[in-house]
Amino acid sequence: MPSDSTFISEAVIKSCMQIIMVSPMVQAFGVVTVVTVAMIYSVYLGFFDSVHTEVGRQFYAERYSKKWNKAFPPWLNMPYNTFVNIGYVIVGAFYCAKTSVSLHRKHLKLSDSFLFYAFNIMSTLYGAIQAVRILTQFHRAAVMDQWYTLPFFMFVFIWSRHLDSGIGLKGVAIYITASILSYLFTLIHIYGFEIALALHVLIAVYGAITIYRKFPIKEAQGPFVWALICCVGFVVLKLLDLELPKMNQVFEKLSGHFLSKIADIFQIYFVNRYFEILSVYKNTCSMENKKFK
Repeated sequence: MPSDSTFISEAVIKSCMQIIMVSPMVQAFGVVTVVTVAMIYSVYLGFFDSVHTEVGRQFYAERYSKKWNKAFPPWLNMPYNTFVNIGYVIVGAFYCAKTSVSLHRKHLKLSDSFLFYAFNIMSTLYGAIQAVRILTQFHRAAVMDQWYTLPFFMFVFIWSRHLDSGIGLKGVAIYITASILSYLFTLIHIYGFEIALALHVLIAVYGAITIYRKFPIKEAQGPFVWALICCVGFVVLKLLDLELPKMNQVFEKLSGHFLSKIADIFQIYFVNRYFEILSVYKNTCSMENKKFK
């Protein structure tokens, strides 16, 4: 005869399985983790060792001050560029929590929440990936940092397609796979990453504009404009990293690279806010239409 402990164990396992099956957060975490691990393993195997990356302190304007010696170890020689990556974790965790609240209040559907969770779990992991690149200055860490940037922009297009006509997990998988494979351009041309990134940015902007035309909500204008400004700031400030210190020494601490990451973090925030407004609006309109019917 089964013991009480057996019944308890079976009940716990059953409950865990139910949570995994119904929780979009757990599903999103599983999918993002599997994809991220696959990307890291591909980089580890050396598939992209021939890719051009900028590795070394000479590519960063931030200078290590002797004052930091008392507070940080020598290997933490770019503290601003290191600690700024915590911002990605904060924004990602914040919007994961906000998504859970919105889902509980039925402001978002399960399919909506999956995209929010996936995007913001990626954000938290991205912060860690960038920190590893800054701290190690390893070529493979730089490759992973570049590569992981692309799916973020593709997610904007995926979100737009989802709100427009629905996309499903199969559609998400196709677009993300295409985004990941586009990094193969780096094996063909020295500026392959820049080409892939430019295409992703254009696709993301196109998707965001297209869905706004379908749901022209005034409240969404601000987040869209700010996301676009932050996107431009992210690119321009990073390119000017070594030029800004020539204007003022303050940029040897608050460097262009550091400021570009601030812009990038706010870009993620405003993208979340943009699609949050559109998703809630669409679901509200859908519920009102059902009431009238």
